[in-house]
Formats: sequence, C-alpha cells, structure tokens
Amino acid sequence: MHRTSITEALLGTVVLFNTVFEMPEEPMIWQIFSWLVVFVILIWFIETARDWENRIKKKVRRAGTQTDSNSLSRL
Repeated sequence: MHRTSITEALLGTVVLFNTVFEMPEEPMIWQIFSWLVVFVILIWFIETARDWENRIKKKVRRAGTQTDSNSLSRL
C-alpha cells in the first residue's frame, strides 16, 4: 500500500461525504463503519488501478524491446 493511495482515498472519502453521501443519523459506530467501508473501497480501487498501470507499462516496455531486438538481428 502506498502513501499516496492512502492520501487519495482519504481525500476522496472526505469529498464524497461532504458532497454526495450523507452520514447516517444513527449512533456514532455506524458513522465510523460507513466511513471505513468507503475508505477501504477507495484504497482498493486506487491500488488496483496502480497495478493495471504498472502492467501496461511493462507490456509496452517489453513490446518496445522485442521490436528493437528483432530489427537489429535482421541487419
């Protein structure tokens, strides 16, 4: 887990609860639980997106090196 992921998820949670979502009027434990659920889901989404981004970068690098080596071997 990255520090930037935690920061982005925390800011996203604050923005969601200040704009779209409403805190339940029930006891404080339900408010904390709903905040934690949103926070964990956002962290999961951000980390998954970061993993996909790294995979795409690796594939692009591999594809670039394979074409370069094939073109050099033909010379």
